[in-house]
Amino acid sequence: GSLGVLIDRLAACVLELRDQLTLENRSQLHQWLLACELGLVSGASLLSGVARVKQDMGEECLQVFSGQATRDSRLQREVAAVLRRAGPELEIEEEYRDARSGYS
Repeated sequence: GSLGVLIDRLAACVLELRDQLTLENRSQLHQWLLACELGLVSGASLLSGVARVKQDMGEECLQVFSGQATRDSRLQREVAAVLRRAGPELEIEEEYRDARSGYS
C-alpha cells in the first residue's frame, strides 16, 4: 500500500544520506529498525527497503545505540536497595543491556 511505498522511500533516503547521519540519527535509526522488526510499524518488516537498511546499517546503528551511556533511575536504585536488604546474598545487577536490542 501507500504506507509501504512511503517506508521504502524513507529507507532509500536513509541509505542515500548515510554519510551525513549523525550519531544521534544512527541511534534513532536503530530504534526505528527495531520497531519494524518487532512489527510495531505495520508491515515494515516485510519491506525490501527496511531489509536493505538493516543489512547495510543495522549492526552499526546497534553499536551506536548500545554505546550510549546509561543512567539508572531513582526507582531502579530503590528497588536494588530493597532487594539487597531482603537478600544480602543476592547478586544484584542494577544495569543490564540486552545485546540484541541495545536497550538497558
